[in-house]
Amino acid sequence: MSGELVFITGGSGHVGFRVLVRALEAGYRVRAAVRSPDKAQQILATPSIQALNPDDDRLSFVEVPDLTVEGAYDQAIQGAHYAIHVASPIPQQTQLNNLEQDTPNSARLVEHFIDPAVRGTLGLLTAAHKAGTVRRVVITSSGAAIVPWSFVISGGGVDRVFDANSRVPTLPAGYEYSSAFEAYASSKVAALNEAEQWLATTRPSFDVVHLFPGFVIGRDELARTPADLMRGSNQEVLGPVVYEARDRCTPNSAVHVDDVADAHVRCLDPTVPGNQGFILSWGGVQGTEWQDSLEITARRFRDEVESGLLPNNGQIQSIPIPLDTRTTENVLGIKFRSFEEQVVDIVSYYLQLTAG
Repeated sequence: MSGELVFITGGSGHVGFRVLVRALEAGYRVRAAVRSPDKAQQILATPSIQALNPDDDRLSFVEVPDLTVEGAYDQAIQGAHYAIHVASPIPQQTQLNNLEQDTPNSARLVEHFIDPAVRGTLGLLTAAHKAGTVRRVVITSSGAAIVPWSFVISGGGVDRVFDANSRVPTLPAGYEYSSAFEAYASSKVAALNEAEQWLATTRPSFDVVHLFPGFVIGRDELARTPADLMRGSNQEVLGPVVYEARDRCTPNSAVHVDDVADAHVRCLDPTVPGNQGFILSWGGVQGTEWQDSLEITARRFRDEVESGLLPNNGQIQSIPIPLDTRTTENVLGIKFRSFEEQVVDIVSYYLQLTAG
């Protein structure tokens, strides 16, 4: 409700920043956890925040350098009515290349992905429980948390549909990961399962909503260079359009970042029942055909393609992962932006950054 305080983690990331902006637009007061004062300044310098011009009461920051430290959020969350936990390690290509040098030794993958995801989630839940004022916690999970990795790497299929109640067992300690992407997916599985076990054991006074987005596409105001846009999910569109002629193969689930942000804030509404989850993905069970990004780019950015500014010569295959989003659409009232809108948004922003 308007004027109430929302504590947000991960506000300096692609998704977290849009959630922060949307919460302010909806009339909430926001307290954002950041790793350093520099992150707060980067947020304040964005056009969206400058347009809103929030005072210190509407937008404040608290420094949390390490979310894995016990009690990291205990003071930061004091007095909050809601918490939105977005912060979690995401796979970035340079880091993945470095981490995979140790394959099949998985220790670094566990240290980079799984431990922070689990500790950060449980730390946030524990802090909310101690605070005593929190009514609801919204956690940004991932579609990777509810789809078995074995299903993905085997090429997916259309004979099995996943919904927000689908679950995947946590892999045992000592498991040897085949890739950093598998470790990332496993971190989402483990964080979800550990959170639900904590809730069943602790029975806190607040409820929890998990959100399961696909690949999040859309402009990122915190990105200052074209290369910055390649961090995270936007590379799935920009890679084939701008940088890469090599083949790619990606699960067919994509969602606009604004839809993801809107879903987080709508979940703060007390009329939305808690202790459930929502899948965030455009296209329903049919999903996204990633290769369409090339046709969309050729049609919507004809001059830039013909001039060579957008090579638009990549190949990207879609792995069919049927996701049932009907509950999201019915309960949250979200009409997902189309894949074309996603592509146009991120390619336009890339061109804007390229032009300086």
